[in-house]
Amino acid sequence: MGVIVYSLPNCPKCAASKAVLKRHNVPFEEYDVVQDKEKAREMIEKRRSVRPEGSKEVMMPLLDIEGIILEGFNREKIESALKEKGLLK
Repeated sequence: MGVIVYSLPNCPKCAASKAVLKRHNVPFEEYDVVQDKEKAREMIEKRRSVRPEGSKEVMMPLLDIEGIILEGFNREKIESALKEKGLLK
């Protein structure tokens, strides 16, 4: 399944999230949701799976860590999800 980062160009929180993954040598796929509209729709559907009600706004980035969906940048949550999935060394 792997790790997917849905990001925006020039997004500091997106860059920070990717830096955490790189620091821990976790491979990931990155999708620029401005350039790839299909991946943007996929991102919105994943966001709905964890927050079906309320605002339609997505906090960036959106990370899919082997099925654990995280919005925005939070180093502790990223590392916790990596540990839960056995990806943190």
